[in-house]
Amino acid sequence: MPQQENNYILQYKIRSGTNVILDYCFVDSKDGITLHQDNTLPNSEWTKLEHEKCTNCTLVAAEHPNCPAAENLSLLINDCEQTISFETVELEVVSRQRTTYATTSAQRALSSLVGLVMATSECPHTQFFRPMAQFHLPLSSQEETTYRAISTYLLTQFLKNQQGQDASYDLSGLVNIYNNMHTVNLHMSKRIKNAIDSDTAINAMVILDTLAITLPNYLEEELNKLSPYFSKLL
Repeated sequence: MPQQENNYILQYKIRSGTNVILDYCFVDSKDGITLHQDNTLPNSEWTKLEHEKCTNCTLVAAEHPNCPAAENLSLLINDCEQTISFETVELEVVSRQRTTYATTSAQRALSSLVGLVMATSECPHTQFFRPMAQFHLPLSSQEETTYRAISTYLLTQFLKNQQGQDASYDLSGLVNIYNNMHTVNLHMSKRIKNAIDSDTAINAMVILDTLAITLPNYLEEELNKLSPYFSKLL
């Protein structure tokens, strides 16, 4: 992978046997990591803002004719139409710091990529996840993602306080973020169902949505799992 030449800071490759099914690259921008797109995005009905519009969407069609998250996902969804959910694939994620290899199911590999693509979109509800995308962890477990989400939220509050903005270290704000993402994920799943017949992308969204459901409902339980790691500090 010619990282320096093309200025890629992250590359996702999903292989089935000797065939590369998906190959997506991310580059640096002023707002952090963003998806590199060589091709013009498909102008599809399912990407229109008003198509299965999220009930918590804050955008208006006059300014944003397309849903930013759906637009970011459009090429990926088209490319994964031929994949089979439970097919075993080889995942390779290359960054400037390390290369991660894993043998996993197509739907789990795709879920990790879909989460990153959505996090780097201009959807207002995914902006919280941009710093997490910058320090992306492929195929992260629920515990790892919970740790990263709480850390990102509290660091955001600290930086707000440093800049004289209102800050709250109560995790209720994090719960609201994930409740909003659950709504986005549900509507995105409906969009994808209208876009392709394959269930791989739908199943990937279900996996991605697991934390959005789990974190708000089981935050106390998740904190109890993490707290022993801090026993020497408390």
